[in-house]
Amino acid sequence: MNILITLLVVVLVAYGMIKQYNPQAVLMTAGLIFFVVAYFTLGVNPIAIEKSNGFLLFDIWDKFSDITNNRLASIGLTLVSIAGVSTYLNKIGSSASLIKVTSKFILKISNPYLLLFVSLIVVSVLYIFITGATSLSLLLMATVYPIFRNAGISAKTMAATIVIPTSWEYGPGQINATVGAQSINMDTMTYVIQHQTPLQIMVVLAVAIINVAYQRYMDKKDNFNYAEEKGKFLMDLEKNQADKEEAPAYYSLFPLIPFVLLIMFSGLFFEGYAMSIPVAMMTTITVCMIIEMIRFKSVKKSFSHFQAWIEGTGMIFASVITLMVAAEFFAKGLESVGAISSMLNAAEQFALPPMALSIFFCLFILLTAFITGSGNAPVLAFVSLVPVVSEQFSINPLLILVPILMAAGIGRSMSPVAGVIITVAGIAKLTPFEIVKRTSVPVITSLLITLVYSFIRYS
Repeated sequence: MNILITLLVVVLVAYGMIKQYNPQAVLMTAGLIFFVVAYFTLGVNPIAIEKSNGFLLFDIWDKFSDITNNRLASIGLTLVSIAGVSTYLNKIGSSASLIKVTSKFILKISNPYLLLFVSLIVVSVLYIFITGATSLSLLLMATVYPIFRNAGISAKTMAATIVIPTSWEYGPGQINATVGAQSINMDTMTYVIQHQTPLQIMVVLAVAIINVAYQRYMDKKDNFNYAEEKGKFLMDLEKNQADKEEAPAYYSLFPLIPFVLLIMFSGLFFEGYAMSIPVAMMTTITVCMIIEMIRFKSVKKSFSHFQAWIEGTGMIFASVITLMVAAEFFAKGLESVGAISSMLNAAEQFALPPMALSIFFCLFILLTAFITGSGNAPVLAFVSLVPVVSEQFSINPLLILVPILMAAGIGRSMSPVAGVIITVAGIAKLTPFEIVKRTSVPVITSLLITLVYSFIRYS
């Protein structure tokens, strides 16, 4: 009975997403239904019995409150600080200045699609240091995106190229990699170096080539002519800022400050202090405001621009953070109805061979990440099953672990309700579905490469 209810709710959630219902409302309603079903059919209470209010609805929203508090504590400040700085830099003219400074070189490149190959690799490297998908995308949309748009690359192509590398949860700083390694009692660095790195090199190089071909094909389908678009982005930006004072050339360096700080204090150059993203963001805005005070000789004018920071933080909280909370609430509800145990029983009943079992779990994580819009939520919720399943079916745990960690990030980069997709779409003035359409083929290719790699190495 619970399986039928679960399938029905998941189908309705998918329908709601396709029909573009409010995603937060859809996910929270589905989570609420799951918790109610779990209570009346399995006797599972949303929170510990000793903390219960004695009324189911209150307990469910207590659970929601716990999830919200945890999410805000873990990532909330990070995202709002980045969004605030991005809108602030745009307000003071740093973004326009950066485009102008780089235009002389960029516009000389006859075929801007060649830039996509390099940019995807660069973004992949940056994701090792700036490990939040939405966080990194916000920074890149304020820095790299305008430059490439001015070079003639379409909004859809550039937005997708920024999102795609964030689907690969690679590196010791990634939550999924750390939790995954711990689940099979393996040191994180051992897992990253011995098992992730060979795969990552293959994936990045292959997808960098495929992405260029696919985005070029899709641009032609959209009748997009990059030659006609060259330099147009800057012209439009200057028109919109015609009544504003032009920022000096050195303002083009401001968007680079967070990257420099985060890389310098990542442990590569200075030991003993690892700078967090919020600290890097607030240091950046402090430096910028001091320079603005000196430039205008006015504290009041410098402070007036801080309103842009406030507006940016509000934007990201309303769209991305609330969506993350709703997605995790849905995932916890799904877990409470016994969907996972039912899945395990089904796999055992059908006596799936190791490779089929790996694909089975991979698709389950992919679907969960797609529905919830979170790459971390399904891994945190279900990674503990890896050692159980590997022991139960007598297979190498890496045969399941490596593909599902990749599938989680890929499911997120294909999800129209993912924070990273919604954020990038909003800045690029596109719909989430337009970006998902552009990310799907390259990221699915990376998943296929991962499955083949895992079958050959771990079967």
